[in-house]
Amino acid sequence: MNKKELTARIILTVLSVIAVGAIFYNSSLDAETSTTQSDPLTYGINQFFASINIHITITDKMVRKAAHFSEYAVLGALLSATIYLYVGKRKETFAMTLPLGCAVAVCDEVIQLFPKGRSSEVTDMLIDSAGILFSALIIQLIWYLIERHKAKKEGKESERFIAE
Repeated sequence: MNKKELTARIILTVLSVIAVGAIFYNSSLDAETSTTQSDPLTYGINQFFASINIHITITDKMVRKAAHFSEYAVLGALLSATIYLYVGKRKETFAMTLPLGCAVAVCDEVIQLFPKGRSSEVTDMLIDSAGILFSALIIQLIWYLIERHKAKKEGKESERFIAE
């Protein structure tokens, strides 16, 4: 392993740990504090829609569910990239990313049992897992397209070499 690969492993591992830590930290907040964080975003989204004459109302619950999906989509991408640097195979990376990400989602919901006014919801675990799955699939697709492009490029170069 060269220095560049080692650096990438360290950076992505640290970012993955930070992402899990941020998720767990958010889950450790009591309901009042959590609401204080999401209310301004809900208000801002609704103000934006009103300003462009779109008559829909986004609820706090919608914002929270979107946040669950988004933070886990980011985590899924980080985990996929990190695991790939250690394993080096797409299928194995995918097979490891999903259960690891889902385990984080379960731990996240267990943490939410303890702060005042918070609860654990199976739907949140499903949304979290969907975020992991979504980004893991996107990463797999990107890697597949890159590999396909490289194979085509190498194939054309070898054909050109043979023709010369």
